[in-house]
Amino acid sequence: MYTWPRASIPLPDSGSQQLTATAVRADSTLGRLLSPVLSSVLDPGCEVSATGASRLADEIAELAITAALEEVEPDDPDAQARQLYTAVLHHINTHIDDPGLSPQQIAATFYISTRTLHRIFARFYTTVATAIRTRRLESCRQALLSPSNAHHSLTEVAARYGFPNPAVFSRTFTSAYGVTPSHYRELHRY
Repeated sequence: MYTWPRASIPLPDSGSQQLTATAVRADSTLGRLLSPVLSSVLDPGCEVSATGASRLADEIAELAITAALEEVEPDDPDAQARQLYTAVLHHINTHIDDPGLSPQQIAATFYISTRTLHRIFARFYTTVATAIRTRRLESCRQALLSPSNAHHSLTEVAARYGFPNPAVFSRTFTSAYGVTPSHYRELHRY
């Protein structure tokens, strides 16, 4: 029997509770793959550096989660990815004004590797960077429409939502909305 601390499982609480005490059959497809890996790791002759052990533990945990999910939800292999994708989008929305918001920060928050985070977003035909940029642009657009931001410069609004470089903000905004931020603000003057 192998266990992982719940905090290290990259799923929302409802997802990790669903997997609690889930047995993975040794004769299942993933069980046949997982069982020898787990046995090998416990072999006293298995010498791995601390960095390698950490990476290996993350990958084995993800394989174990996948195996457990197959036992619980064999008909919907995307359920875990969809659940995590939704949780990450919510995290992006609630932390959009955090200048440190990045794929690395998000992966650390959800206890998954950055590579896994990118793979999940790829399953939904987007990228983490695109999701962050789109949400930041939308926050800027909404701020430009708000009368409470009339006294804030475009540079201040852009910086508040993660665009410290005004030229990059202007190009990105223009590409997304078809007009410059200043022209957009002028067109939608309160």
